[in-house]
Amino acid sequence: MIDVNTLERWLSDIHEPHIVVGYGSLMNTDSRQRFSAIPHDGIPVELKGFTRAWVTRSQQERQTYVGAMPDSNAVLNAQLLPSLMDPSLAQRERDYQFVSVSVADLHFDIDPHAEAMLLPWLETRSLWVCETLLQQPADEEFPVHQTYIDTCLAGCIEHAGDQEAVRFIETTQLWDHPRINDRGTPVYPRAGRVSADMYERIDRIMGAHLPDV
Repeated sequence: MIDVNTLERWLSDIHEPHIVVGYGSLMNTDSRQRFSAIPHDGIPVELKGFTRAWVTRSQQERQTYVGAMPDSNAVLNAQLLPSLMDPSLAQRERDYQFVSVSVADLHFDIDPHAEAMLLPWLETRSLWVCETLLQQPADEEFPVHQTYIDTCLAGCIEHAGDQEAVRFIETTQLWDHPRINDRGTPVYPRAGRVSADMYERIDRIMGAHLPDV
């Protein structure tokens, strides 16, 4: 749970006018710093009104990633990420469209005093989520690569522990997909650097919560 002091330090560092609700590889600190020039930590959040699934196909990269789709009954876990919405982010998210969300769509596991500080501040920013442009489940030609999954789950774990990775799994659809283990030679071009210990944690979590895939 984020306390007031932690939030005050975070807010004092933020000058960007936009906040992206990152729900995939952007949750990984190393990946977003090296490939999207986003230097700040994320604030864990739940986004209501969208579901996450393995449906975003990259024609250029020949892979499938998670995408968000409107669903009034759904919720997904994510992070709030300050952004300038610069060309590097636009290139990274070229298979998505940025759609606006409201503060009312967000739910935080946060100290009440910190929340009272954060919500009015968010009202002064533009909030965005990347909605997938086309819904195309993974197949043999456009598989899911393990290093992309690792990047997402390591980002969850580093910010909010193993249970955050479990929430990612539980709020993501279409796990029964073709998957390639590319850890030896990453094919995902924005893979976060993941330690051997983190691989073990990810494998343990996936084995417990995705036993049949």
